[in-house]
Amino acid sequence: MSSTASLPVADSPVASTPVAEAPTALSYYRRELPADLVSFTSAAGRKLFKESLNEGYAEGYFNLAGNFTVQSEPAYCGPSSLAMVLNALEVDPGRTWKGVWRWYSDELLESCRTESDLKANGITFDQFMCLASSHARVVAKRGAQATREEFLRDLMYVTQRDDVFMVLSFSRRVLGQTGDGHFSPIGAYHPESRMALVLDSARYKYPSWFGDVDMLYDSLQPVDKETGLPRGYFLVSRMDSGLDLNLLEPSALSRPEDGATVDLSERPSGAFPIKIS
Repeated sequence: MSSTASLPVADSPVASTPVAEAPTALSYYRRELPADLVSFTSAAGRKLFKESLNEGYAEGYFNLAGNFTVQSEPAYCGPSSLAMVLNALEVDPGRTWKGVWRWYSDELLESCRTESDLKANGITFDQFMCLASSHARVVAKRGAQATREEFLRDLMYVTQRDDVFMVLSFSRRVLGQTGDGHFSPIGAYHPESRMALVLDSARYKYPSWFGDVDMLYDSLQPVDKETGLPRGYFLVSRMDSGLDLNLLEPSALSRPEDGATVDLSERPSGAFPIKIS
């Protein structure tokens, strides 16, 4: 009998060979918010929200919160934010979603990109504008076109109403977050601290958060490498709302119920189609 046969199993050459472990896929459960952003669900965030609500600057929050949907793909922040706003405005898509129900869902909204390209790269500022214009009245303002004061004025205006919403197209990098281009709607504004609530559509990555208005404005300025143009924000209301957001004046802030009534323009041409699967 050979000497190796009498050795313990642990000492045998075969047993001592390391067994290669199956590679573990890299994954994450959220990111930590930068210190100058306030988590919505924190004690400080709840306080900011309560005071925003009491001051009348969270009028549209419940419409958005009742229709909040986490984006179904990592690059679907644009379609997800738009679907959220359209459902909050109670816009009838006119087509079925599933079964007999008509409803907006991010995977049913597509741009001029193919589905695979959309999943990989999302949509640009102009593509969001064209897509949104197919379903609602939209005013788009690039960061370089709107002044800091105009941005604050528009933000204060929309948070005092529940018939118009603001969607930001911003750079996460400017805010100290990971990644770069992102879309999300505004849910509230806190006048005393000058902080706005961003309902982050990528809830798996960051919770909703309050951010300084000046920082938010700065996050609209960086140039999108794909288009060579800065980002910005959108004001979205129903086609039949009668609001002319292009004529928004600072005096409207004190009396948001007195929005100007104008004749509705024709539905914009060249809009992208709805994808129904």
